[in-house]
Amino acid sequence: MRSKVVLIAVLVLLTGCANTYNIQTYEPIDLSNKTVTVPLGSEGLKGKLKQSLANSGWKLMVDKGPSVAEGTMGEKTRVERYDTFNSRYRLIVSSRQFDLCLVTQSPAINFDVSFIDNKSGAEVFTIGGTGCESIVVDKFMTLLRGQ
Repeated sequence: MRSKVVLIAVLVLLTGCANTYNIQTYEPIDLSNKTVTVPLGSEGLKGKLKQSLANSGWKLMVDKGPSVAEGTMGEKTRVERYDTFNSRYRLIVSSRQFDLCLVTQSPAINFDVSFIDNKSGAEVFTIGGTGCESIVVDKFMTLLRGQ
């Protein structure tokens, strides 16, 4: 009986963390323009995604372009203000570590990642859920390659 309890405990530990992913893809990626605005910093998932992008030949930028105000003056004055970007794409990342995945030895995280086309304003893909950080990075890069 004791050996069964030990075996069950070992199996639970070896499973690491439960991986649940919500992946939604909307638009194809234009790989001829591999420029992306990324958030500041290098901590956690954000840092791993940025390193993977750089290793895959993406040019990373942390600043958006200038804010622009334009419009028409006259009887019905209309002025619009908007931000511009010097990159084709934008990466938005949020994550929180809650444990350690034992099998992969990487952080177990809750996460939400969006990849946005700055040219069209459309969300290209999003991935969110709970999983091992190293597996999340692999899934992100697979989505980035359009697979």
